[in-house]
Amino acid sequence: MESPFTYILITLFFSSILLSIIFFMTWQTMGRQKYALMFSLSFLASTALWANTIFKSLFLSHNLYWMMGCTLSMLSVVLGTKGHCLRTKTPIPTSALLSLGGVGVALTFYFTYIDPFIGMQMSLYLFVDVIFLLITSVVIIRHRTKSRPAEIGTSVMHFVFAISLFIAASIALSQGRNMDVELIKLYSIVNFTALPAAYVGMSVFVIYMLASDLAEEMKLLAMTDVLTNCLNRRGFYIQAKQKMHELQKQGQHVCLIYWDIDKFKTINDQFGHAGGDQVLMSISQLIKQNIKKDDLMARVGGEEFVILIGRTCCDDATDVAERLRIMIQNTPIHFDEQRIQISASFGVVELGEKDISIEQAINLADKALYKAKSSGRNKVVFS
Repeated sequence: MESPFTYILITLFFSSILLSIIFFMTWQTMGRQKYALMFSLSFLASTALWANTIFKSLFLSHNLYWMMGCTLSMLSVVLGTKGHCLRTKTPIPTSALLSLGGVGVALTFYFTYIDPFIGMQMSLYLFVDVIFLLITSVVIIRHRTKSRPAEIGTSVMHFVFAISLFIAASIALSQGRNMDVELIKLYSIVNFTALPAAYVGMSVFVIYMLASDLAEEMKLLAMTDVLTNCLNRRGFYIQAKQKMHELQKQGQHVCLIYWDIDKFKTINDQFGHAGGDQVLMSISQLIKQNIKKDDLMARVGGEEFVILIGRTCCDDATDVAERLRIMIQNTPIHFDEQRIQISASFGVVELGEKDISIEQAINLADKALYKAKSSGRNKVVFS
């Protein structure tokens, strides 16, 4: 009758195959993101690791089996850590990760073949695995100022997995130079109970994290104008309410700038819709480059845009609009070797009252914009 440990290994083997396939399909369907491919390869290495353990009786020597297992374990954690670094854009060089993994394999080789030491042989690669898992845990949780629940869970599960490996490695190390049967039994219990649970839990949370990424990306797409890559009307309303509240709490003067491109229909008639689209893309990019990073800008109509800003005084907001107006006037748009000269009109309103809504603010700013249009265009009117 097979040992219960064998059934656990077989379960881990097939689970790793499925996880590798899932992440490979994720790589294919999520824009071929490199981190998804790294996760797929990491679980593929884990599959080979479990297969190595299941079929260890086929190896000519125990030492060869052990070195193969250590190498596959190092490869799996290196690929996994690299995947998380790619996802979070953490600049840890691949060479550094490979070097650390190589040190683990080299030390294991030394205490296996050159200076046999059972405690070191069984524990060193696990301690290196612990370092990789802790690095990954920190990389995930520090990815953004406010981590998503999926990221918190994934980070915690990597930490739990690291603790489980650390306990197993400590038990193995305590044997000393020679094998201790009682400690091997305790090591096996930890290795085949806590570790599989932590491994599966970590894997499930990585899937949850990628699903959360996809959901966030879909949410962002639903709130973004495809042509200009600004917020759309829906996205602006959602984000502006929170942004206005934050700025007011900081004691800033919150202002809304509503503007549109003068005689845009004439531009479309003269240069075609392709020319009009080029004007919208170029001018929106120009504006975004000349306002603060945390200012909210959205395209709320054909050629109509809105910007929510926070400044120290009302005059600063008017100055922003005037500066943008002059910049637009002095920046021709290039299209098909032609120069399109444009101008824009601006309506500015201060949101001084706590109970004013974004919809009311846009309505007031629109009226100011109408005054700018009716008085000759290419002007800024403050309401």
